[in-house]
Amino acid sequence: NVEQAGTYNIWYNRWGGEGKKHKGLEKAERRCNMKRDMGYTKAQPGSAFCLHFSRGCCMKGHECNQWHRAPLPEDREDQAHDCFGRERFSNDREDMGGVGSFERDNRTLYVGNIKAPTSEMEAVVRRHFSDWGEIEHINVLFGKNVAFVRYVRRYNAEFAREAMYGQSLDSNEVLNVRWATDDPNPRVIATKKRKVEEHISETIQQKLPRLGDRGTILDYENYY
Repeated sequence: NVEQAGTYNIWYNRWGGEGKKHKGLEKAERRCNMKRDMGYTKAQPGSAFCLHFSRGCCMKGHECNQWHRAPLPEDREDQAHDCFGRERFSNDREDMGGVGSFERDNRTLYVGNIKAPTSEMEAVVRRHFSDWGEIEHINVLFGKNVAFVRYVRRYNAEFAREAMYGQSLDSNEVLNVRWATDDPNPRVIATKKRKVEEHISETIQQKLPRLGDRGTILDYENYY
């Protein structure tokens, strides 16, 4: 056995320093076509979304036990897991890939390597990324071939990140899609923190058992 140096990262099951040399970005072999591929499966309420479907390559078809569609507003978001049922972690990965952090409201994607005329870049990005859910805002960095796409809901951003990584828009580019870093504006940071805390509080309250006709133990606390 070769002795490893550094610190073992229990979140990512590897030693510190591993995985820092990544292969070059490769073009995805397949792409999900929502209008063509979406269909009935054996998924039940509470089932996760199919990661393979998002990448355009689920071999189980209608026998799959997960959803073959994009997340909808009525789908309940799980703070501890992403839309594919993968456990979220306390910190983001160094390369801002992976499932993301449960301490951040991960709704904004960094989209790099865009090849589109400056005047049309936002429209091109919106046309391709709107397939995966409602977009709240798109910010294009002209001259850098980069765009930031923020979705209304986290589940749609998670689905879009998997669906569009290594894909192309209207040109033969290969997109680098990962989580955007936090906005350094203190007001934005405070707003995001408050939303995460509210979401966690709501999740906890929904899981509390009901006691009598007044609701949960929190409702009785207010009563007394």
